[in-house]
This record gives sequence, structure tokens and C-alpha cells, in this order.
Amino acid sequence: MSEFMLAAAAAVLFVVVVFIWPTWRARRLAGASGEAVQAGDQRTDENLALYREHVAELESELRLGRIDQAQYDRLTAELQRNFLADQGVDSERPLNRRGGSILVVSLLLLVMASVWMYLSRGSSGDVLFSQMQQELERDNMALMQAGQAPDPERTRELLEAIEARLVNHPENTQYWYLLGRYGSQIGDFDAAERGFREVYQSAPADAGNASALAQAIFLNNGNQLNDEVEFLVARALEVDPKDTTALGLAGIIAFEQQEFAEAARHWGAAVKLTPEGAPGRQALMAGVARALKEAEQHGQSVAGVKKSGQAEPASESSWSIPVTVSLAPDLELPKGGTLFLYAREYQAGPMPLVVTRLPATQFPMTIVLDETMAMTSTDRLFAKGQIEIVARVSQSGQVSAAPGDLQGLRGPLAIDELPEPLEITIDTQL
Repeated sequence: MSEFMLAAAAAVLFVVVVFIWPTWRARRLAGASGEAVQAGDQRTDENLALYREHVAELESELRLGRIDQAQYDRLTAELQRNFLADQGVDSERPLNRRGGSILVVSLLLLVMASVWMYLSRGSSGDVLFSQMQQELERDNMALMQAGQAPDPERTRELLEAIEARLVNHPENTQYWYLLGRYGSQIGDFDAAERGFREVYQSAPADAGNASALAQAIFLNNGNQLNDEVEFLVARALEVDPKDTTALGLAGIIAFEQQEFAEAARHWGAAVKLTPEGAPGRQALMAGVARALKEAEQHGQSVAGVKKSGQAEPASESSWSIPVTVSLAPDLELPKGGTLFLYAREYQAGPMPLVVTRLPATQFPMTIVLDETMAMTSTDRLFAKGQIEIVARVSQSGQVSAAPGDLQGLRGPLAIDELPEPLEITIDTQL
């Protein structure tokens, strides 16, 4: 139970002890003396009848002339005083009982209204979500420290909670950012694009927002560039030339346009800004080496890149794995499917070491897995010994396996003795 709920429970207990309990006890005592109260009510009725009888007698005496008007007024006033004096004590108790009932009802309504207002308009959902997020981050950190992969289903549950909060709070930019962040983590690039798009629209002048959206669009589009990605990358670098995400995408754009020297410059700048051992640094270095090689083959000047020291040649550790993927004849390729091809450590969990994502249009196709697709450093990849290659066609476009997906496995394979050619057949429906 949260601290707020404990405080609320203590406040309700205080109200019960200080206000409601004494009132309830007084009502019980009043109920125990019910016969006395009923006798008092009967006496009141008798006094009223006697009072009216005496008044009627005085009026008769006045009409017959036995008393004058002054005597009538004096005697009537005396009757009224006697009647009111006799009723004074008995009339207070019902008034107090009615006040106690009003107090109890008012306090109960106040408590109920407060609870309703907090649940409907307050931040109880934010508090519960924050607890859920902290628990997930703590568990994921523990798993990674133990060398295990985080459970993507836990992150998916968090995504569902974010979506639920956004239904009632679509103006909350923090939730949109978390949707983009966690969507990217589990490969739900549709959610990532929606989240980062809202964040970018709320603050388009922020370089990080532009580059995050550009990356999400690029990944959600099957690693394909478009005009929007190029616009967002240019905008991000205009605001912050040291945005590493934008530099990485700028290198891809330049490489696609066969401006290999420019690609090497962008990737080299990203390498210089990325700390040693950080995820993706090896892939950037491999990209620089590949771009430099292509630039030299196409006669493009790379002197500026080499002299600046922005790039570190990685040809000694660069690698590539050509994989030919085919579909079993008894399986039907779903429309709009997405192909995930990745290598992972054999029998050691679902976390991929190298992964790529492409539209599943036709088979067979040959895909080259290389350092630019690595999710870890090259040294760590080659230290695994045995790996397996997984090819899966996802109907939902999500990296996590789901019923109805088509999949093929090849392994175990020794990382230093991979077969040539390496072929894998998608032959199983999950």
C-alpha cells in the first residue's frame, strides 16, 4: 500500500474516532432510554391538550363577561409561560439527535466524495504506474547484472499500462516519451513512432526529439529511409551537431546516396562522441571502415576523415555473415509480414547478438548480417562460441514471437566455423 493510502486510512480512522464514534454511542444511549423519551412525548401531548382546554375556558369566561380583557390577557400569558417551561427540557433532545444524524451523514458524504475525486481526478494511477515502472527497471537491472536477458513480456505489460494512462491523459508528454522508449526496447516500433511523434510535436526545437522520431520511423519502415527521416535528421543536426543518433542516421543517408566519404565523416564523429564499451560503438566503427573502403574504391577523397582522427579503422575485426533465407513450400507467406533475422547465443535466452528487420516480400532472399547490426561488441559476440540463427516472419511486426508467426532455426553453429553458404529454411508455424 502506498504512503498516500496509509495516510488516507489514518485520516478516516481519525474521523471515525473523533466524530462518528461519539455520535453513534450517544445514539445508542438515546435508544436505551427510548421508553423515557416516549413517555416525555406523551406528556407533551397531554400538556398541549390541557393548555388548549384552559385557553378555551378563558375565552368562554371573557364572552360571558365574567372577566375583562386585561384579566384574559394576563391569564393567557401565564398559561403560555407554564406550558413552555414544562416543555423546555424535553425539546432539546430531539434537536440534538437530528444534529448528530446530519453530522454523521455529512462526514460520510465528505469521505466518499474525496475518494471519488482522488480516484477520478487525482494521481493514483500515476503513483501505481511509477511503482510498476520502478519495479520493472529494478528487475531488468538485476537480470542484466546476472547475464540474463530482460523479459519482454514485462515491458509489454508496462506499455499497455502507458496506453491506458494516455486514454485519459493524452496531454501528458512524459507518457508519450515512455511509450516511445519502451516500444523501441522490445521492437514495437509502431508504438515507438507514435510516442516519439507526440513528443516531437510538443517540442520540435529539441534535437533529441527530432532524432528519436527519425530513428523510430526508420526502424518502423523496415530500415528504409524516406523524406521525413532526412528532414528530421537535418533538423536535429542543425540544432545539435553532436547528436549521436542523428549522426548515425546521417551516415546511413549519405551511404545510401553513395556519398561514402560523407558517411564516414558522420559515423566517425559519432564514434568520437561514443564512450568506449558503449552499445553500438563497434557497429559505428565497422561502418566507418566500410564507408572508407567504398569511398576509396569510388575515388572519393577521405583524407579529411583520416587526418581528423574521427574514425578508427576496424577492418581487422570486421565481419559479415551472408544468410540465405527460404520458405518451406507448405507454408504461406502472410501479407504485410515482417522478417526478423538474427543470431543469438545457443540455448542461452532470447536476447539477439545481431539482428536485422526487413519486409517479408518474397523468398528466397540473401541477407548479410554484419557489425552494423550488432547489439553488442564484436569481442563479446565472438566469445560466445556457439550461436544459432533465427529467421521469423512476424504478422504483427513485433520482434517478440507470437502465435501464428513463421519461424526457422539453424544451430548450433561454431562462430569461427560457419558454413558457406549459410542457409536457413522457415518451416514452422508457431
